[in-house]
Amino acid sequence: MLKPVLVVLTLAQGGGTHLALTSAEDAEECLAKADVVTQVLEGAGLQVIEARCAETALNFTPYSHSAQSGSHIHRWRVTLPETGAIIEPLAADDSCDPAPDAVPAVHCALSAQGIEQDG
Repeated sequence: MLKPVLVVLTLAQGGGTHLALTSAEDAEECLAKADVVTQVLEGAGLQVIEARCAETALNFTPYSHSAQSGSHIHRWRVTLPETGAIIEPLAADDSCDPAPDAVPAVHCALSAQGIEQDG
């Protein structure tokens, strides 16, 4: 079953892209979260590449506000069509070719969040 998720891509210190994912009850809540999160991150001096709502069947480990850059160990490919996002977890041997200026844009990101395991 597809559910709404807020996809936030930020420019990491020293380069690279970080990904944060936050679940939402519905599209309206997701849009409200996107506005608040963007303001908070930009207020903290971070460059927000993109903050948008998408739908996914994936379940993510919880987001932690205390996550440090060293904990960003999960690799993701995030494709940004005109609306929504395609979020793909990458295995260690999967390649990812970033194309941030392409249509659709493709970002290769690191995240402290991974896929939540059942059980």
